[in-house]
Amino acid sequence: MRPELVIFDVDGLMLDTEARWQQAWQEVGLKHGISDLGYTTFLRCVGRNGKEVERIVVEDLNSSQQAEMILEEARIYGRQLLAERIDPKPGIYELLELLDHLQIPKAVATATDRDLTIERLTRLNLLHHFDYMLCGDEVTHRKPNPEIYQKVIQHFGVESHKALVLEDSTVGVEAAYRAHIPCIMIPDLIGAQALQQQQTIAILSSLHEVIELFE
Repeated sequence: MRPELVIFDVDGLMLDTEARWQQAWQEVGLKHGISDLGYTTFLRCVGRNGKEVERIVVEDLNSSQQAEMILEEARIYGRQLLAERIDPKPGIYELLELLDHLQIPKAVATATDRDLTIERLTRLNLLHHFDYMLCGDEVTHRKPNPEIYQKVIQHFGVESHKALVLEDSTVGVEAAYRAHIPCIMIPDLIGAQALQQQQTIAILSSLHEVIELFE
């Protein structure tokens, strides 16, 4: 496999952030007498934007006032956990070094805002590997809309079928599929279903397995 461009998602793919967010949601939920907020509602929200998350939480809790309070607490606690520690996903450094060696351009396409993305990638010494970055606060529509991936390949002037997207979430996979870019899914907290099997060229268990495809 030798694409002309590899596009990386961030949260859940390169950085082990989703587990920290799940912890925050679960602990805040328990504080308010909700036993499974991190294991049900949070999983429905993974990869979604702010308004969609608010809608899902209101729907699950059947209370807009309680949802707003819990969401704010979870966001504050989640940011605190991530400020304390973020772990890289296994294989990310080795994969980026291999792509550097192969001289294949690399881009970031994430729903997270630019400032946070830069801070986290810099903290883990990952930022310098990337040639271009497009973030959630720089697009009109969030994933699963294909806009972010379409803009990345336009920036490089690469035909969609000659690029490769690496994603962990179902909404990210759908965005790549709608942009007509081949996608490999490495699921994080939510496993692949039949739809993702149709929308990807491969579903792998780790970034180490992606490396094997290039070797």
